[in-house]
Amino acid sequence: MDRMVIPKSSKEFLVSVIISVYNRKRKLLKALESVINQTYQNIEIIIADDGSTDEVEKSISKYIYKLDNIIYFKHKNRGPALTLNRGIKISNGDYITFLDSDDEYLPEHIERRVNIFYNNSSLDIIHTTAKIIGKEEYMLVPDANNPEKLIHLNQCVIGATIFGKRKVFLKLNGFKNIYAYDYDLIKRASKKFTVKKFDIPTYIYNRNSRDSILTKYKRKSEL
Repeated sequence: MDRMVIPKSSKEFLVSVIISVYNRKRKLLKALESVINQTYQNIEIIIADDGSTDEVEKSISKYIYKLDNIIYFKHKNRGPALTLNRGIKISNGDYITFLDSDDEYLPEHIERRVNIFYNNSSLDIIHTTAKIIGKEEYMLVPDANNPEKLIHLNQCVIGATIFGKRKVFLKLNGFKNIYAYDYDLIKRASKKFTVKKFDIPTYIYNRNSRDSILTKYKRKSEL
């Protein structure tokens, strides 16, 4: 059954951070803390629970009921792309960005992106480099254009670094439920909107997670 907890406040938020989670209640706490501790504070946090069975809601209950800027929802397992899309639809920010539940932000992560948009009003969506942590063997993933070929993550669109105007995500109808949905969104956005990549590795991308979706794809390619 679907479950939703909404904020106690009607305050408007400039940036909506959508955290998709599936059975990572312990890792989620570190990710959530990294958003709460941002130097930029005008943030709405949307925790999108994709049908977890490990009591994710209970693990974060103290945050949900203490803070007035958190929305939590849970639905049956749909996969990350569709879960993020629901988060996009219920978001209230002028801008949207993402965080995987086993990753984290450096403290200035959101502030630096907000400043980019303040100084470049013509931009619609950006994505960036990331600080990637993990074994080198986990840095190779199937190429979106040729799944038989492996490419390094540095050559990829790292989806959770995408930051952009909410209205653009809505016009694009969010992510498609496919492999490399993040690359696909940037590819579609580039045809209609102003998209730019920046070298700002303030996103901590943990590739040591054995339950990482990309790690799973990597293993499948080796079979």
